[in-house]
Amino acid sequence: MTPSRPPFSLLTLQIFVAVARLGSFTRAADALCLTQSTVSKHVGLLEKQLGVPLFTRAGGVAPTPAGARFLEATEPALQQIWHAVEQVRARPAQKATVTFLAPPAVLQYWLVPLLPRFAVDHPDIDLQMRPRLLSGGVGRGDVDADIRFGNGAWQGVRAQYLFGREMCVVATPALCRRLALRRYADLSRAPLLRHVLYPSAWTEWARAMAPGLALDATGPEYDHYSVMLEAVQAELGVAIVPRLLVRKALASGELEAPFNEVMLGSSGYYLVLRDTAAPAQAVRAAGDWLMARAEEMAREWLPAAPAPAASSGNVQ
Repeated sequence: MTPSRPPFSLLTLQIFVAVARLGSFTRAADALCLTQSTVSKHVGLLEKQLGVPLFTRAGGVAPTPAGARFLEATEPALQQIWHAVEQVRARPAQKATVTFLAPPAVLQYWLVPLLPRFAVDHPDIDLQMRPRLLSGGVGRGDVDADIRFGNGAWQGVRAQYLFGREMCVVATPALCRRLALRRYADLSRAPLLRHVLYPSAWTEWARAMAPGLALDATGPEYDHYSVMLEAVQAELGVAIVPRLLVRKALASGELEAPFNEVMLGSSGYYLVLRDTAAPAQAVRAAGDWLMARAEEMAREWLPAAPAPAASSGNVQ
């Protein structure tokens, strides 16, 4: 007997996972190079075929309990399919494939725009970029290097600092005006957004910038800066983020740093190279290229900012 086929396509599942992980139909559409209406139609069709709502849409997009269960079952299967395609796909013999894992915010605000330049500088290396999601393990064997967010002190690996410890408070210009954010104490009127991997950020910021200031840092939590910045754009609150991630938004006036400060935090983005089947020379070349681009970005954007203030609780 011929087994029945699911009534939905692989693309529909990819769209579902992207919406669930990025928390936004718009972000998922951008990541998959689709229109927002296409993403909405696929999700609506999937919900109709399964007979249950997969997302709540009030005050943001989040999986329902049924959506969370479906995500847990389908995402690993999609990752296996992706890996199988990469293993079988024919590649030019002279190219070495190097696969990087990186947080979505790093991909969106830094790495993806650099890929055309990398292709020119290293035509012999096929650089593959994949988003790091909190559900994925860091020890996957099909990844040659990854960019991690933290303090750089991971056991058993050598981490090289890239950027991101230079932090600042950001909000939309409209929210800054509405809350009259002129002094540090004015933050008491604002919802303070938090990153789940950096729970001490606001405490470190207050220690460095305004000793003695008590902040109610119990606002909403986000697992990626890319999603947190969407919340900032939606004026859901004020965030403290790596200044270099928002350099272009600050320059264009899309976002504002009301205190124009730089706090040197304890967490940032680090490059970790692994021992893999990929040619070691190609992995080192890709890593060196990324380190050079991070230093280039810092030289271009940080000199115009104030000198950083370090929290006494920083982990060097």
